[in-house]
Amino acid sequence: MSGWSVPIDRLVAKAKGDLATVVRRATFQVFRSVVLRSPVDTGRFRANWNVSFGSPNYTTTLRTDDSRGLLEAAKALRMPVGGVAWISNGLPYALRLEHGYSKQAPAGMVKLAAAEFARAVHGATQP
Repeated sequence: MSGWSVPIDRLVAKAKGDLATVVRRATFQVFRSVVLRSPVDTGRFRANWNVSFGSPNYTTTLRTDDSRGLLEAAKALRMPVGGVAWISNGLPYALRLEHGYSKQAPAGMVKLAAAEFARAVHGATQP
């Protein structure tokens, strides 16, 4: 897992950015990466990503419009800062997909996206 040695608030100040904006942008980039890494068969798996604040949302939908997941990821751009933002998928086979069940995503989605967080923070500090 990648990391950084400078506290995020100092990195943001050095980049002359707003901490809340950087946190929201970085979170969005990570959540977007999760959705885009998700395997697509019917689209239902991508359509069932939910973004919430404070606690996970495991509700499911029958929708197969895989762009729904990206719309959910975009919620991170409007969330409060200073708590826990969640991306969750309530489909019963989500955990199997995360652990390599799909040939489209043999290394999973969430763990790969989470490993990119430091890069997302750095990217979010850029104008």
